[in-house]
Amino acid sequence: MPGETLFIMGASGAGKTSLLNMLSDRVSEKNGNTVKGTIMINDTVKLEQSVFGSLAAYVMQDDILYESFTPREALQFAARLKLPGTIEEQNARVEKLLEELSLTNVADTMIGSVL
Repeated sequence: MPGETLFIMGASGAGKTSLLNMLSDRVSEKNGNTVKGTIMINDTVKLEQSVFGSLAAYVMQDDILYESFTPREALQFAARLKLPGTIEEQNARVEKLLEELSLTNVADTMIGSVL
């Protein structure tokens, strides 16, 4: 439901990251791993990375964002890696997100300068 948040909690090694990787279709079959089965949403829609991305967001533990980036730079960096379209379209999306997150007044601030 819109506006709801789900928290997954558990001890280290309990499988939280593995579960999220499976749900977001980010499991690699390298190193002898095998993945079998189908994950369905309400028994009607097959859950794949593109579907997951339209419903939820998941930042992996090893996602790379540099601490020296400003919020705008971090979002632009991610946009260049993940979004289709021109640089202008990506920048427009970044600006909209900064507005939605109420970060426009600190968009060009480095974290070290806030502390």
